[in-house]
Parts: sequence; C-alpha cells; structure tokens
Amino acid sequence: MYAQGGSGGVLSLVLATVFFGFLTPLGEELLFRGVITTVLLRYSRPIIAVVGSTLIFAIAHGINIVFPAAVVAGLATAEIYRRSGSVWTAVVVHVVFNLPTISVMIAAGMG
Repeated sequence: MYAQGGSGGVLSLVLATVFFGFLTPLGEELLFRGVITTVLLRYSRPIIAVVGSTLIFAIAHGINIVFPAAVVAGLATAEIYRRSGSVWTAVVVHVVFNLPTISVMIAAGMG
C-alpha cells in the first residue's frame, strides 16, 4: 500500500516515506517494545520476552511475504531494546530497516 502511494509522484513518495519510514516504526516500537516486550521482560525470562514479542509483531504483519522480514526485524529490535533499555534504539533500527523499502519496491515494479 505504501509503495503504491509512493509511486504517484514526488509528494506522494515523500508522504509514503514519512509514514512508512518514520511514523509506522515509531508507533509499532512504542506498542511492541514499549508495552509488549516490557511486560514480557517483567514477567518472564528474556528469551521468552524477545521471541514472544517478535512472534506477536510478525503475526501482526500477517502470514504473508512480509512475515520472514518481520521476524528478523522483530528479533533485532526486541533484543536491542532488551540490551539498551531504550525504546528509541529500537525505533532507530526499525526506521533504518523500513526506509529503503519503498524505493526498492518502486524500482522493482511492485509499487
């Protein structure tokens, strides 16, 4: 959906990039790391918290072509959050993971 929006001209590309590249990672990390991982870390072992929040994150993205990438991103951001104790490090990693996606999808003809 974001790639289709990003293929409609410069303004739509900028808006899609802002939403997909910055705002979506912020919201997702506040929910999945800031709430879910924090609760799981408080009441379970770290491995359960990291893997559990990763699976919830990946399933929320759907069982589709995005699922494997969501697992990788979820594992990375959950472990970085666990080690740093800051949701902002997870947000930065998520932003870096998402930013090139729209450009790549448009270049590949998927947008």
